[in-house]
Amino acid sequence: MTAVTILSKFQLTDRVAVVTGAGRGIGKGIALAFAEAGAHVVAVARTLEEIEATACEVLALGRKALPVPADVRDGQQVQGMVDKTLAEFGRIDILVNNVGGAFPAHFMEISERAWDAVLRQNLKTCFLCSQAVLKPMIEQKKGCIVNISSGVGRMGTAGLTHYGAAKAAVINLTKALAEEFACYNIRVNCIAPGPVATESASEVMQKRKDAIMSTLLIKRLGTPQDIASAAVYLASDAAAWVTGKTLEIDGGLLFAARQI
Repeated sequence: MTAVTILSKFQLTDRVAVVTGAGRGIGKGIALAFAEAGAHVVAVARTLEEIEATACEVLALGRKALPVPADVRDGQQVQGMVDKTLAEFGRIDILVNNVGGAFPAHFMEISERAWDAVLRQNLKTCFLCSQAVLKPMIEQKKGCIVNISSGVGRMGTAGLTHYGAAKAAVINLTKALAEEFACYNIRVNCIAPGPVATESASEVMQKRKDAIMSTLLIKRLGTPQDIASAAVYLASDAAAWVTGKTLEIDGGLLFAARQI
């Protein structure tokens, strides 16, 4: 096998990729990396201005782009997003469930409403988007889902119990969907990022930078591009024999933790 053939397996030429939370941070990084690999991108988020900016950058890379404002915590809006995508492109090849977020809080101070909100943001969105997108993927008898979890979902973290529980469930959901839909030639994988410097996390990262650095084998914060590279791999034919897996892209954080 030649190097050209190997590299071609990482291409996503003319595939249609839906990326949630694509207006900034990791989601935007994945959307642009997919476009660079040849995919057409459906950029989904609640803020229209942000996904329009992402779509402009995708277009500048020579690929098609469709910004779809939607709150993916709501099933009707998710179905509307899928319908718009199918009307525009006729198919969906890739889904990246990237939407998520949390706030630090002592366990005893987390209200029932806050607990439900974090699980809705991080877990229910994966359920709704995956279920809606799997329908056309089953008809196509081909597709790929990449879920974005977190290193916090791999190891309990004080102050983030609600977030960790939700992200651990995303990993479990990944495994279950991989088993259930393999018969349709649909692969489902997951990425568990470590500490990544994004707009939303920058303030927290700076406050805890020394503590974070002490846990990393590679002494720098991650970037959206670090996560995007893994997403391109999992979505591509280079990972054609990979399903049900969670890649830890974290500068060695979890490896180092396991050695203690």
